[in-house]
Amino acid sequence: MPPSPPLVLPRGLIFLASFWLIGSWIVAIGLRSPVQPSAASYEPSVRLMLICVALGITIGWPMLRLSQAPSAFPVRQSLLDLIVLLALVQVVLWPLRLVTTWSPPRTAALDATLAGWALLCGAILAATLGSHRRGLRSLAMAACTGLCLLGPVVAWLGVVTGMDAMHLMGVSPLMAVHTLGQGGGAPLPAGQWGWIVGLGLVAAAAWATAGVLARVRFHRVLSYRGEQSAEGGAGAIAPTTADDSSKHAEPP
Repeated sequence: MPPSPPLVLPRGLIFLASFWLIGSWIVAIGLRSPVQPSAASYEPSVRLMLICVALGITIGWPMLRLSQAPSAFPVRQSLLDLIVLLALVQVVLWPLRLVTTWSPPRTAALDATLAGWALLCGAILAATLGSHRRGLRSLAMAACTGLCLLGPVVAWLGVVTGMDAMHLMGVSPLMAVHTLGQGGGAPLPAGQWGWIVGLGLVAAAAWATAGVLARVRFHRVLSYRGEQSAEGGAGAIAPTTADDSSKHAEPP
């Protein structure tokens, strides 16, 4: 599987993400306005739309990238994708205050939460987009899916088995967006920003790890290509050596 060009503007991602946002709006809110338009009538649909956005960021985006050819510069490509996706989120999220009762701090918390989970998934992609191994790519897709769904699944299993695991429901972008979207104009819960900062620190550590892995892979590829070039050069001059050894007193 040949590597893709060094760095490309993700036009396909922009196109698909825009259609995802339009589809999320149609599914959650519909094409017709409510009989009595108000913040109370719009907020449940807006929350559902943001949950669809979180699904697109944590599952749709990784699925698209991991099904494509390896990237020659996975860290930079993932960063460029993140800039595009988060810019689209800003265009959609902040105008929603016109149809909700969300305060600016609550909207900012929703924005930061989506950005934190996007950064975490982006770090996973940055660490794996340069590899052509299917097993590693499948593992990366499973990790992104787990980030999105593991919290609610574990909480549900806790309910089924009688264990207290409801506190794990928040460890998911879906439930985090749903919980924040329910608050309306009320103050944020205590510790909300601390949790968001913690998510950002985890994402920063993941990006640092991805950068180190990408650098190691880059040097490994350079070393491999150097060895291949040396072997190719030796093979090319081998017949000449057999005919006239005086021409190769020095190594190639």
